[in-house]
Amino acid sequence: MSLISPLIPIILPVILCAAIGVFWVRFRQPFDHEFVRRMVLWVGAPALIVGTFGKTVISTELLQHVLLASVCMLGFSALFAALACVVLRIEMRNFLVPLVFGNFGNMGLPLCLFAFGEEGLAIGLGIFLTTTIAHFSFGAAVLSGKAMVKGVLSSPIIYAGIIACLLIFNDWHLPVSLQNTLGLLGGLSIPLMLITLGVSLSSLKLQEAKKSVGLGVLKLIVGLAGGFAAVYFLNLEGLERKVVLLQAATPAAVFNYLLAMQYKREPDVVAGMVVSSTLISFISIPVLLYFLGV
Repeated sequence: MSLISPLIPIILPVILCAAIGVFWVRFRQPFDHEFVRRMVLWVGAPALIVGTFGKTVISTELLQHVLLASVCMLGFSALFAALACVVLRIEMRNFLVPLVFGNFGNMGLPLCLFAFGEEGLAIGLGIFLTTTIAHFSFGAAVLSGKAMVKGVLSSPIIYAGIIACLLIFNDWHLPVSLQNTLGLLGGLSIPLMLITLGVSLSSLKLQEAKKSVGLGVLKLIVGLAGGFAAVYFLNLEGLERKVVLLQAATPAAVFNYLLAMQYKREPDVVAGMVVSSTLISFISIPVLLYFLGV
């Protein structure tokens, strides 16, 4: 119980915010999916990335090392996910991306802070930056079925990541007024994503729910396998090893649902996958923390 109780403030808000979306549909209230999606991807998420790194202290050397570890973690996860899709005859175009990209921000960052303090949070932020850029470049290309160079270059997420790197590598600090503005705008993204998720859950069918739970379990297995492969390949030790494994064990990211909805890649199934993997992680992550000696 002592391992589970600290996670309640992290996981319970996810469930409650998604429940708002479910009840919203039950009370037959209008919901504009496209407007919400654009607000999150074009305003909320870029502000969250730049605003977070604008107030975080992390050395250039450590960031470079973490970026390499993040790329390896994603690479191994993608390999394992692709193999799983082939063996289990799962539609790779629809589910490779949600199987690879976990909730490195909304759940991963608070977990890093809770388990390893400020230093662990800094490493977790480096992973969050790398995976976010990859999610909206490589991930979007896979879901769209084409290279999408123009689409990637026009994504505010990519430029937000570049600005964040410039802030860190040059030790720049944002003016307080701008930092506060980004904090306000970035704060809208996560609640909107979760409420949108709940709206989609209200239309899940029984067959889709079973498929979603199976994919949710597979996501947790693939992510953790990719994390272990990365730490052994790079021979990571100490805190960096623990943070990479913790981030790798996070459930499917809510961003997966927004992208699945944008490219019409079975968004209802992906929505259930996000929720089921999040609920299961309520048990799996405390077990991992015990294994890591936290």
